[in-house]
Parts: sequence; structure tokens; C-alpha cells
Amino acid sequence: MKPNLTFSKFAAFPVATALAVIILGISCQKSSVTENQSSDNFLNQQKLDVTNALVEASGSDEENFELVMEDENAEASNVSNAKVAESPVTYSPSKFVGRTVTYSPSKNVYPHTKTIDFGAGFTSANGVTKSGKIIITYYDAAADAQGKYSVTTYDNYYVNGSHIEGSIQVNKIKNGTGKDVYLHIIHRTISNAAGNLKDYNGNAKWTVIDWKGGTNNAYEIAAHTEGKETYNGIGANNFKTDIDDNNPVIKPFSCNNRVQGGLTAEIHLAKGKVKDLVEYIDYGNGECDNIATLSINGGAATEVTLPLHFWPLN
Repeated sequence: MKPNLTFSKFAAFPVATALAVIILGISCQKSSVTENQSSDNFLNQQKLDVTNALVEASGSDEENFELVMEDENAEASNVSNAKVAESPVTYSPSKFVGRTVTYSPSKNVYPHTKTIDFGAGFTSANGVTKSGKIIITYYDAAADAQGKYSVTTYDNYYVNGSHIEGSIQVNKIKNGTGKDVYLHIIHRTISNAAGNLKDYNGNAKWTVIDWKGGTNNAYEIAAHTEGKETYNGIGANNFKTDIDDNNPVIKPFSCNNRVQGGLTAEIHLAKGKVKDLVEYIDYGNGECDNIATLSINGGAATEVTLPLHFWPLN
């Protein structure tokens, strides 16, 4: 995997066929050129927009799971700044710069909540501004018949001006070989002041596996998502995403990004000449890097840089 594309509103995906225009100075020809350019821009915007859906649907679950598991992972890595304290506890060590984390009644009591508070707004080094709260409630999975592990909700939570609502529940069970399996049940709504809206539901299965000679050192991910998006005056675009059964996604514990596997998105566009798009993102062959490839309707794969970030709803 090895990408590096810079995405802008209309330049994210090049037009398949360049316009061959001979300027003859006739007003009707100028009008035709303008209409063709407008059509091309519209299609490019459609492609970028629905790709937002693909990225958001796969990325939000991953971001949430990192927040759910960060304390457990920190303790496993002998990171002492996430220590358990008497209830309630509030701390903001270096790993939580820009946010305050509060536990109540205590990390070792079930159920307990972890509130991640970004306050009135904090902008990270990569330019992402977050405000409001993410609230994660933890349960004792071993004591619950369905293995309930965590539920994430949001309180006035915004990312770059977009309002995030919904919930993500994670259940923790064991498979037939005794490996931990995390089952994710996702519903998220993303909206902004301009009236743009993205709403989707999904299910994901993260199974702990032994990878490249290690033991319990990676996740194998299977997932399905369905949703719709209304943006820029376009009627609801319906989409669904699926991880490729023949090319399952792998995310090692030691890597920040997915390193292997494929994800397919099928999109029905509400307007425009192209009614359906099929996009495929390939995370690579196992190398721990930030590269993937993206192809549309069977076209040439284009390198992209992970994590993918698109404007305006991501």
C-alpha cells in the first residue's frame, strides 16, 4: 500500500475524458462548454461525495473501537499514565492532549462510564476540530448473556462543524478456538448547518487472530454497512459497503492503519447520468504503512494515503 493524494472538493477524481473544445466565439458553443464542464464537475462531486460515505462507514467504527480499547491497550503496553484511581477520576495526560477524560464511578466498577470531553473546541495538529463529549459506558462482558462490552453515545459532539449523533454497541464473545471476538452494532447520523446529512447502520466483526508468526496480535475484520446521504442539493444517495470475503481486512495491533484486505461500496446516485458506482479500496499486502488503492467502476486503481479524510462530512 502506498498512497498520496490530496483531495479537494472537485479535484479528488480526474475526469475520465478531457473536453476537446474549439473556441469559435459563438455564444451557443460557449454555453455548451459551460454545461459540459458543469456536468463533469457534478459527476466528480458525486464520486467524491459517495466516497465520503465509504470512508465514514468504515472509519468511524474503527475510531470508536480505538477509543473503547485505548485504556486496555495502554495497560497492556505498560503505559502507566492511564492508571486506575478512586472514583470519580479525571486526568489529561499527554496521550489525551486537548481532551479531558473522566471515569465514573471508577474504572474497576461495572458498569462505569468514560467521558471524553473536548470542551468548546480543540484543533489537533492535523487540523481536525472537535467539541463536545463522547460517552462510553463499559459493561462486564463475562457477566452478560450477550457479552455486552460497551456502548458509545454522544453529547453535543461536533467534528469540523459536523454534528455526530447515534450509538455504537460492542459485544465481546469467544469463538470456537477461544479467540476474542468483538461484535459492533452501529448507527450514526452526521449533519451540518447547510442541511447535509449522512445516516447509516452497520455491523462489524473484529476477531483477534495470530498474524505473521505472532500470537493474538491482529484483528481480522468483516463488516457490512447500509445508509443514505443527502448533500449539496442532491437527493438521497443510497449506498452499502462490504468487506471482501475473499480478501478479509487485517489490522495489526502494532499498526495505525489497516494493512491488508478489500472493501467494496455500491452506490446508487439519485441524480446525474451515472446511476450506479462501484468503488473498491484495497489496503495492500500486509505492509504496515499508510498506503491503499482506490478504484471506481473497475477503472485503474489510484494510490491514496491513509487515513482518508474528505470534506465536508468527515
